[in-house]
Amino acid sequence: MNRVAVTGLGVVSSLGNGVGEVLRSLREGRSGMVFMPEMRELGYKCCVAAPVAVPDVAVLPRKSLRTMSTAAVYGVVAGLEAVRDARLPDDAFHSDRAAVVVGSGAGGVSEVPRAEEVLARGGNLAMLGGVGLARIMNSTATANLAVLLGARGRTCSLSAACATGLYNIGHGYELVRHGLADLCVSGAVEEDTWRQVGLSADNTSGMPTDWNDRPTQACRPFDRDRQGFISSAGAGILVLESLDRAERRGARVYAEVVGYGAANDAQDLFLPSGEGLRRSIEESMETASLAGVREIDYINAHGPGTRAGDAVDVRVIGGLFGEGPLVSSTKALGGHAQGAAGAVEAVHAVLMLAHGFVAPTANLENVADDCRGVRHVQSLQERRLETALTFNSGLGGTNASLVLRRI
Repeated sequence: MNRVAVTGLGVVSSLGNGVGEVLRSLREGRSGMVFMPEMRELGYKCCVAAPVAVPDVAVLPRKSLRTMSTAAVYGVVAGLEAVRDARLPDDAFHSDRAAVVVGSGAGGVSEVPRAEEVLARGGNLAMLGGVGLARIMNSTATANLAVLLGARGRTCSLSAACATGLYNIGHGYELVRHGLADLCVSGAVEEDTWRQVGLSADNTSGMPTDWNDRPTQACRPFDRDRQGFISSAGAGILVLESLDRAERRGARVYAEVVGYGAANDAQDLFLPSGEGLRRSIEESMETASLAGVREIDYINAHGPGTRAGDAVDVRVIGGLFGEGPLVSSTKALGGHAQGAAGAVEAVHAVLMLAHGFVAPTANLENVADDCRGVRHVQSLQERRLETALTFNSGLGGTNASLVLRRI
């Protein structure tokens, strides 16, 4: 078995485009949430979202942009940043042992209505060109990134609702750990989906409605006054490689991935039971124990700010760890990036390990009765962390968990 190192990070998110911006936002408590007039005009009860600033695409070849949806742009920009951050040579991926595993919950979903509009008005179908499939498909980011990198190994995209990010990072970890790949770019992407996902949540009181005039306070994980999640988007990418390989080439190592687990509730499509989450964490900890990890210093919880979800998070954490680890949710600042959430938050967890701090759960003013029993972080803490766990849960009862260790 190989030890697996994180040697590069890339991110596009509401907290900033690029690792430096996101690190500053986490440290300074800078929120990505804003009031969205368009949501009000369309009749939404919740008019707050955490949008992503359009990344600079000047670094991308013009020919490549033809095959990229917004999701692919996010993934490619973050992916190239991660590769640069890892200080890999240009030909590092020209091997059948180099993999690209970048998933998405919805793929290039915004491309679909554009095609439908042309068809509906009886326009010239030639306007749609021949690259629509490459822009729409769920693996759009993986495909575009693999071509740009020249990767000849395994390339795929796993989709598991809001656990998508960790499913893909976990798969990349297993490829490297079991010697099926020497190098893997892994993570997830998501376009803005408030028109699709947000519409359903708005109809079922899944998003906050009382904070439109105070958008930065709208997402309140674990708080007494929490009302739901805030929709966001983006991409989080990690470069994973065997620790031996990283050390041989003198790479900077942010952290080591020491455990991964995934499991399903198999109970309800919408309401989490916590059973799958518990099993996924236990599985990740069993693997981590083989690397000598017995305790967790910090947990980056799923913590979307929903009534049911937050309470389940706390119940499972308390049952497994008691009041030992520090706990926070960075969704309170950056929103819920849907399929990309786990990958973006894995970047957050790695940054906290590497830089010795814990970002608090913003807006956590009054801990709810059903969220007591864990060590909530309510203000920035500067402290050296040795281990961190990050987990996510999603529609359909899917759950995934990742354990990281400081090198």
